[in-house]
Amino acid sequence: MLSSTQISSKSNYSKKIISYTLVFLVFIVALWLSSQNETPSKFPKEVTDGFTFTAWVNEGEDYLKKNYRWITKIIANYIKEGYYFLEDFLIDSPWILVAALIFLPCLIAGGLRLSLYSLFVIYFWGAVGMWDESLQTVALMGLSVSLCVFFGVIVGIFCSQSDRFDNFMKPILDTMQVMPAFVYLFPAVFFFGIGGAPAILATMIYAMPPIIRLTNSGIRQVSKETVESATSFGSSKLQLLFKIKIPLSLPSIMMGINQVIMMALALVVLACFIGAEGIGGQVWLAIRNLDVGWAIEGGLCILFMAIMFDRFSLAISKDPVTLPPNVQKFYLLPQGWARYKLARILEKPLQVSSYFLDIICIKITNSISYVFMFLFSLFSKITAKDIGEFISKRYYIIPSILVLFIISFIDSNIFEIGSFPKDWKLSLRQPIANTVDSLTVNPGFIAFTKGLRGFVYLNLLRPLDTFLTHIPWWYTMGIFIAIGYFTVGLRFAFITFLLLMFIGACGIWSQSMITLSSVLVSVALCFIIGVPLGIIASYNEKFRNIQNVVLDAMQTLPYFCYLIPVLMFFGGGIVSAVLATVIYSIPPIIRLTSLGLTQVSGSFSEVSRSFGGTLIQTLKKVKFPLAVPSLVIGFNQTVIMAFAMQIVTPLIGGKGLGLEVFNGLARSDTGRGLAAGIGIVLLAIIIDRISLAWTKRQRVALGLAKN
Repeated sequence: MLSSTQISSKSNYSKKIISYTLVFLVFIVALWLSSQNETPSKFPKEVTDGFTFTAWVNEGEDYLKKNYRWITKIIANYIKEGYYFLEDFLIDSPWILVAALIFLPCLIAGGLRLSLYSLFVIYFWGAVGMWDESLQTVALMGLSVSLCVFFGVIVGIFCSQSDRFDNFMKPILDTMQVMPAFVYLFPAVFFFGIGGAPAILATMIYAMPPIIRLTNSGIRQVSKETVESATSFGSSKLQLLFKIKIPLSLPSIMMGINQVIMMALALVVLACFIGAEGIGGQVWLAIRNLDVGWAIEGGLCILFMAIMFDRFSLAISKDPVTLPPNVQKFYLLPQGWARYKLARILEKPLQVSSYFLDIICIKITNSISYVFMFLFSLFSKITAKDIGEFISKRYYIIPSILVLFIISFIDSNIFEIGSFPKDWKLSLRQPIANTVDSLTVNPGFIAFTKGLRGFVYLNLLRPLDTFLTHIPWWYTMGIFIAIGYFTVGLRFAFITFLLLMFIGACGIWSQSMITLSSVLVSVALCFIIGVPLGIIASYNEKFRNIQNVVLDAMQTLPYFCYLIPVLMFFGGGIVSAVLATVIYSIPPIIRLTSLGLTQVSGSFSEVSRSFGGTLIQTLKKVKFPLAVPSLVIGFNQTVIMAFAMQIVTPLIGGKGLGLEVFNGLARSDTGRGLAAGIGIVLLAIIIDRISLAWTKRQRVALGLAKN
């Protein structure tokens, strides 16, 4: 007689056999249906003709332009004036002043290493001849981030104070975050024209969700005990908000600012397509002229800028800007190296310098504090005391302002400092061009690139593209609905039906299938490459540390720049678009594979080895099953990033919905471009929800979460 465990195991085995058989039958039927169609599957003409979404959008746009264009012009003019003022200030200012404006905040917030890195970034901008373009990008991003933070914090505060408003904003923010960045350029250019103003407004809208969410989350996470204590002492709602909740939620708000900066930089680079100046325009011109060296110089400027602002915003979010004396230390080497005698010897002069710098800054700040206290004491001693305390606590900031004032005075009255020295030029274009030329004529490299292109196109991309586009639309829709029903539920299955109906009714079904095939091939290649790298990283700490540095750089770099190396070595075309997507989308699967395997308890591995399990057996039968939830999350993130990349891949030959977006922008057809952008979002949402639901089931099955 069989035990209950044996019966359960046999039942599960039978279910797996039935599931695999059904999947196989579904695939066979799909293959047969695909072979029966000689042309790509299309939605019924009656449906596409009746659902005129593009016409509705274009008509609405025309109506708004006709009746409310005067409002958008006023807004654009004010923003344009602010942008031109900031741009002229940065470009016309002496280069030492600009360097000090960047160096000093980095020194105060991030210490010596970040400040030295900022000097390197500043030097690189000028050395490669992109000083003005870099400052234009900084001006665009600075104004965009400022406006974004201002309005985002206000909206986040309203969300935190009203559950109804919060529930209203959640779907809007979800849509804004999954919408491809390029789509935001459509309303901006058609309502505000071309140039810096629409770029700033598009960037502002695109980058606002993180600051809203994190402001809302930070305020809501303030402990009830703190709120009740303040209320018991008679604090009003406004006092409670501005004196308790907001100060306590500052770390969360600062983290939101970090996310805003990174998102803003990503869209500012793309803003070159609507006439905005900056590094993005230089990279785009380089790609059009097939000047690889020029493109890489621009890409490195963007990369270094992104890393600098990322580290600066993180430093602000973690630590206060001002610290008590003898607390702020400037370390050059990693603090973990302090156990080595040589490291302590090298750091000793820096510690001494930091000590004397503290003394000098405190003396200067106290002197300025005494002057202001004396002046204000003539009117109010209480005010004078408050001002004195306020100034004395900022013993780094006040001297920094004094340094900026001295530089400006010298430039205006003693001698003109001028722009970045031309003698400091450093060109990477020629060495890169020579390297590229040597590789492109190398028989081995040519054979490798051609072989890889041929393999990806003939064995992966072309068969899958033909398969998905030739399957009848109703069959593909039925498969997605069935998967949605069995993984998520009936409600999501109905939502999937509506979303796919929207895609088909807009007349972009074939383009959606092309995009889906590109994404699936890209994700498959990410798994083939990324999972082994994640496994190696989980077993080798040195390899993991080196890999993390590379992945940090890859995740910081705007996706626009991934087109450069692919175009350099593989030329244009749909295969190049897939390879660029792979490079951009692979970091999450590597990180989460490594994380999932390293988080598996060592006791499981010990038990496996005690029963004679080899390294491969332990990995395959113990670690991998337990790391499946992490792997699926990596899959989820990789898919989302692959969909996001589809917007820019048409620049190097990509097809599908991304090409439709570009065509819509080129033809001033907002409805067509918006429909294609929404199509990308809807496909990403469907796959995202299915993968998350499956992840939850796996975690429940493993006992890592409750049902």
